[in-house]
Amino acid sequence: MKKFKFTLESVLLVRKHTLEDERIKLASIMNVYNKQQDVLRQMKDALNQVRVESERYLGGNFDANIIANYAAFSNKIAQDIKTQEKIIEKTFQELKFQQQIAKEAYIKVKSLENLKEKQKEEYNKELLREEIKQIDDIVNSKRITA
Repeated sequence: MKKFKFTLESVLLVRKHTLEDERIKLASIMNVYNKQQDVLRQMKDALNQVRVESERYLGGNFDANIIANYAAFSNKIAQDIKTQEKIIEKTFQELKFQQQIAKEAYIKVKSLENLKEKQKEEYNKELLREEIKQIDDIVNSKRITA
């Protein structure tokens, strides 16, 4: 009997490469998303730091220029935080989309692997039937000659 050969092996190989490419893209997007989250945390920390500093410096004396500077800087940081949150939201949507693509690629690979496994099991069953048939033939031929 012939050796087992999965007829869709080349398709499975291509799908595995596609899955790996999609996983790499997903990891890249996730890395960007995490970096953006870190930047947002730093911005929020900076805003809190400016607020604490402004309260400390402005507690005793009243200087309009210093108040205006702190207010302008706080507003700029607040605007930067809003912008960063929008960027993060877009990246999150891209991340979800890429996760779906990777999931679909995984399902395609897994379905072919399952098909290959079923065909391998059928091949092994057929091989076992052939061996049993050959053993029966040998046993029957010895009975006839004896």
